[in-house]
Amino acid sequence: MSVTLDPDATAMPESISCDVAIVGYGPVGMVLSGLLAQRGFDVVVVERHHTLYPLARAGHLDGETMRVFQELGVANEVELVAQPMLMWNLVTPEMEVLSTIHIGEGGAGWKESYLSYQPEIDRILDARVRELGVRVITGVNAERVDQSEDRASVTCRSVDDRTAAPTVIDAAFVIGADGANSFVRSALGIERAELGYAPMDSLVIDFKLDDPDRELELMPEVIQVLDPERPQLAGRWEGRNYMRFEFILHDGEDPVEFAQEDNCWKLLEMWNLSPEDGHIERNVVYRFEATLAPQWREGRVLFAGDAAHTMPPTMGQGMCSGIRDAANLVWKLDAVLRGGADQALLDTFQSERSAHVLRLIEMCVGMGDMWNSRDPEEVHRRDQMLRMGNVPPAPAFPRLGTGLVVPESDESLLVDGRPSPQARVAYDGRVDRLDEFGAGWKIVSRHAVAKDLFTEVQLKALKELDVEFAHVSRGPGPGYYVDLDGEYDLWFRKHGVRAFIQRPDKYVFGAVAELDELPALVDRLIGSLTEAGWTFRTVDTSSIKARRSPAAAIGSDPVRASLPYPGDVDVRYAGDAAVEFFTSFFTAKTKRQINETHAHFHPDQTYYADATLGWQFRTNAELEGMWKKYMPFWSRSARSYPVQIIGDTTAGAVVMMMDSPELFGGEIRAIAIVDFTDGKITRFIDYWDGRGFGAAAVEKLRLSAEQFPTTLKADLVEPKHSPVLGAAVEGLMAAISSGAGPELKDLLAYDVTLEDFALRSKIRGRAAVARYLGRAAGRLPYQGAMLSHIVGTQQGGGFEWTADGTDVPRGAAAVTLDHDGKINSLSFCWDGSLIDDQQISTLVALAVEPRR
Repeated sequence: MSVTLDPDATAMPESISCDVAIVGYGPVGMVLSGLLAQRGFDVVVVERHHTLYPLARAGHLDGETMRVFQELGVANEVELVAQPMLMWNLVTPEMEVLSTIHIGEGGAGWKESYLSYQPEIDRILDARVRELGVRVITGVNAERVDQSEDRASVTCRSVDDRTAAPTVIDAAFVIGADGANSFVRSALGIERAELGYAPMDSLVIDFKLDDPDRELELMPEVIQVLDPERPQLAGRWEGRNYMRFEFILHDGEDPVEFAQEDNCWKLLEMWNLSPEDGHIERNVVYRFEATLAPQWREGRVLFAGDAAHTMPPTMGQGMCSGIRDAANLVWKLDAVLRGGADQALLDTFQSERSAHVLRLIEMCVGMGDMWNSRDPEEVHRRDQMLRMGNVPPAPAFPRLGTGLVVPESDESLLVDGRPSPQARVAYDGRVDRLDEFGAGWKIVSRHAVAKDLFTEVQLKALKELDVEFAHVSRGPGPGYYVDLDGEYDLWFRKHGVRAFIQRPDKYVFGAVAELDELPALVDRLIGSLTEAGWTFRTVDTSSIKARRSPAAAIGSDPVRASLPYPGDVDVRYAGDAAVEFFTSFFTAKTKRQINETHAHFHPDQTYYADATLGWQFRTNAELEGMWKKYMPFWSRSARSYPVQIIGDTTAGAVVMMMDSPELFGGEIRAIAIVDFTDGKITRFIDYWDGRGFGAAAVEKLRLSAEQFPTTLKADLVEPKHSPVLGAAVEGLMAAISSGAGPELKDLLAYDVTLEDFALRSKIRGRAAVARYLGRAAGRLPYQGAMLSHIVGTQQGGGFEWTADGTDVPRGAAAVTLDHDGKINSLSFCWDGSLIDDQQISTLVALAVEPRR
């Protein structure tokens, strides 16, 4: 049903004056205008369409969006038409359920996710916006944007009469909320940047059942069909009356032909739906892109929502991100319009939101690439990981970028820069969500905060900001908010937090682990606001700004103190360039920085392989795709770090490294063989023991013998290793194979250490090592193996070996040399999951010295 917004839209005056003019009346424009009007501002919105768009586009809301709707006063109405999303099934084309993701927590007072039918949401927002007094003018095109130091304006004309006189809307600020093809953004000469992700064409079908109560056995909730032939998504509940289907198009398929209704019915047959069951409300092919505008403000003109960014629909975050933009911008505009801050404050709108959106786009693309993969090797990896229960964890949503928030560091708390919690509380006999007891700045604490904790200057600043102290407790007391459901208590304990400062948009400025840290956090708030352009009328902030310097790095080594992983790395046998390179690499990897991590690889000569699972990435683009698929879903506690670095960035290097279980589902201790060209990685091979991860899990993840690569591309790189190292390694392997004890004694240092990752054994001393290798003659996988590649310097490095026709066909070792060129440490790594328990036990027993 179409809705007529303003039948007299063509009867336009010559000029209109207001506080804020908004171009675009989709959900973002509606929320912006409503929140501003709610704060008492005169708002005018212009829209080129005469009526609300009658068909669905966005179909997902999250709890954060519902919290904004709560502030606007429409959340309860939205809840009547939106459907909570409870679970998400990942299935094969044969409808085998690989994994079920249960959804429901983390919605800040609401459910985590809702499925909705956008026209119903739009009608609710429209009614509220008009109730708040926003002047909505429809059927007009924005044709020009102008601005001066003091004002901005947008010139409009009727879409029905191009000869009609224009209308100039004069405002303090103009905001473009006019979609991906934004006129306002284009008027500023700003184009969105493509983020390097291939566009995706998808057929979207909205289907209305005649009987919405009907049970559909194949589709209880949301189904992601992981079909390499035709990936698709099916949602049982789009609001309370509709269903949604999305089908990915193949390259070269005609979008118009593919969207024909006859073809749509064929696609719906697998869900047992036909014209007898209902009708197709919409069938259209969309091209989904990932773009981000480099600039979101010029003077008094800003833009938000799709005008600033677009993303794939994988996580349903397009509209939600636009509404986050609105909530972020409104309270800052409020401060500027009331003279409490200068325009510089508005720069934090982009600095905070753009970083958040970019990270979210990376997550959307990563998930989309994972679910929509058509590569047989990738499909095998993904499906086996899901079958064994290794589902990518729901990632922590991005934090805000730089701005009015405690900067991200290794010392900052996870909650900083993220939405604050909200739950039911009781106060003075009233039960409601906490936000309903007052808007604005809050200090929310688990225990009562004594006012004498703060200085007079801090108290004046808090009063000027009208900060409310909200003590939320499970026990009743004077002035307490009673934590009825214990949700605040759980949140505080989960995150190790005693109190936090909540911004007007319900984001956490910063949190503290102890109450006595609050004064320093208040100083940081005052300083941040002052630097951003906030004006304190009653407070001299000059002394506070000086106290805002970040805490000094812990310990005497500032580099080590700043590492996001354990800093006790053995670099005695590594060149300075290699230490700097791998410190940079593992720092970026642990911080989940995709571009920074990938920048360490050669753009034209990249090969990366996992020698245990057979996973390989043959080109720079394939490897970049892997980072984008998996890295966004690593938790903040995930760590990938070096334990020892040997070699340099010329002759090649070996890295003994650890991956914590949060990365791939199990702990991995690996030896990586790394080759370089022009200071960039050209070949990176991981060797690790599958038993440490879990033999059964590795068996599921490992490529079959037919798919497993026959070579790990050692021939791609020229041998650059030191001749001293080469002679030591070649002599070592020959002596091990022949069982020649005397030769070993000439090759090994007196205090040599031999470690075997798969056997969890460590032998110390030249004589003991020689005796061990003699006892094990012919039984260890590397005895009789052939050298395939060596990397490293005369200080040490590593090598790869192959043993064709055996149970363990490959492995690697790390080697260090003393000043005489003798081996003083030797670490072998091979996959113990390839042999049975009895064989492992036999080999382990050989490491025990017999009685003599």
